Amino acid sequence: MKVGSRLARLGTAVAVVAAGVVGVIAGGGDAQAVVTNSCSNPVLATNLNGWGSLDGGWVTRDPVGDLAGASWAFATGGKKFYMPQLAVTAGQTWTFSARDRLIGATGTAKIAVDWYGAGGTYLSQSNDAAAVNLPASTTTGGTWTAVSATYTVPAGATSAHVLQFGNVGSATGTTFKATMCDYQPASDEAAVRYGWGSPATSQSDEYNGTSVDLTKWGLFGAAGGATTGCSPGHNGHGQRCASQTSEGGGYLSVAGTAAGVTGGLWARTTPFKYGRVEVRERAVPGTDNGGAAYHAVPLLWPENNADYVNAEMDFAERNVGASTVDLFVHHDGTQSHCSVAIDSTQFHNYALDWQPSSVTWYVDGATICTVNVAINYFVRTNGGAQLDMLPADGTLMRPAHQDVDWIRMYPTAATQYH
Repeated sequence: MKVGSRLARLGTAVAVVAAGVVGVIAGGGDAQAVVTNSCSNPVLATNLNGWGSLDGGWVTRDPVGDLAGASWAFATGGKKFYMPQLAVTAGQTWTFSARDRLIGATGTAKIAVDWYGAGGTYLSQSNDAAAVNLPASTTTGGTWTAVSATYTVPAGATSAHVLQFGNVGSATGTTFKATMCDYQPASDEAAVRYGWGSPATSQSDEYNGTSVDLTKWGLFGAAGGATTGCSPGHNGHGQRCASQTSEGGGYLSVAGTAAGVTGGLWARTTPFKYGRVEVRERAVPGTDNGGAAYHAVPLLWPENNADYVNAEMDFAERNVGASTVDLFVHHDGTQSHCSVAIDSTQFHNYALDWQPSSVTWYVDGATICTVNVAINYFVRTNGGAQLDMLPADGTLMRPAHQDVDWIRMYPTAATQYH
């Protein structure tokens, strides 16, 4: 595999989003269904299982006619009630939510969680979520309000007992209603948020060792399996040396020097077509010496480097320290582009969902854009670590380092291996 200069450059990129990009999607529009709701009886379709009063108030299962997706709701004359329980694991973070309605007064509601351990032992309660204002509704109509809380499972907990606490002041004769409970993992990983399953171990790396796994990766500047050597940098600018790429302390790191000596990885794993890739990465400038910025990018490139104009996907491209990060999808001899404002000197999660007729880009679990194109080539990943010198050879560079926490590849039904 040729590991020479990467020809797609930010400096020659299209200035506007090319045809075929759906555009920036705010708060939704995902290319696949969200991970399954873990609340066991979300819309009370047949019974009240999992729902009940905590303060002795009467309870009923009432019909709903004005909330899409729900035909029934839990109703109580009390102020405290429980929703279905959830099996959990310590360290997980969950968002618990429901749609509430208050009849007969204005008030507030908030979600709390009682945590239980093995054998049903009570451990603690999380109840510091903000209370949500509920307007007054009537028996024939009104407002369904989203109420939610995000909590991290404490040590030893195996079960979450999800509760709601209402407050109506001195009002009497009120009715609380709730439906559409929704329990979701709270994550900034696209793979977790959208239920991509388990990554392919052979195509992924957690970078928790003390040296680079040379069965998976080659070091820029060295032949496959070797740990020493140098080669010309991007377009012959500076050098790429194996000595600049290291693993330790839970990260893979690439260091760039003032003299233009840098590094990176190339994949020795099996090329694949279609699938999902997510990387947790940052690139940090060193002391400002007046030098030019290095260029950082995780990418998928085609097995045949000459095919880059049809099959390269740069999914976190930027100059180190820039205020935006870009996606460039090369296809049909052109490229499509979108960007997001972010502090890329901090760790963020960048992901691609590559399907036979589209490429969707995620940053910290949020959908940024979808490019509706067919890329029918086998590609490899560079492990999320490529730090390039773009200016001419001899230019003073500002030292920088690029760190990768992990990279994970998730096969889909369409995935093929070469």
